[in-house]
Amino acid sequence: MNGDKKLYLYSGLAIALAVVAYVVITKKKPLPTSSKENQPNVEEEKEDVVVTPTGDEITEEQNIIEPTLKEILKKPLAQIKLSLLNKKLYTKLDDVNPRTTPYVNNGWFKNNNVGGKIKTKGTLAGTVVDVANDEGLLKNTEGKVFVWFKINPSASARKQIEDDSNFFTAQRFNTFWLREDVISLK
Repeated sequence: MNGDKKLYLYSGLAIALAVVAYVVITKKKPLPTSSKENQPNVEEEKEDVVVTPTGDEITEEQNIIEPTLKEILKKPLAQIKLSLLNKKLYTKLDDVNPRTTPYVNNGWFKNNNVGGKIKTKGTLAGTVVDVANDEGLLKNTEGKVFVWFKINPSASARKQIEDDSNFFTAQRFNTFWLREDVISLK
């Protein structure tokens, strides 16, 4: 019975220490104030981030859709598909992240990146082979669900993706998906 008492005592102490450690580790620290009085030499950064109705943050450059594409995106999905099928799309940003499915999943163990990025703005991404709405129903700043384009990649896009990926992240792909806010028609 003496051994059982020691076991209970040490178990209780271990649980108590674990609770104390949890409280100390997860204690929230107050956020530093960003007023100019406390930081006189720090200039205010420009806000170039736009928040969508679903709470996602995109850059101001992503938010601006070229007029021709914007008119096409106002149509129903079937008409968008008819308008853009077999059309060439270009990247309008640097570091565009192609996806294997029409939604964003940046999970640690399972994500839907193709492994690398299209690094250069203005790169011919490829030709459109399909169009779909965002599977997660994420919305753009106008409150409309994002449209994704399934792309048959160009040689330059494929090369940039392969050059940017490594052995662990590289995936074999024949097509990939790009969202409406990272492409242009030129």
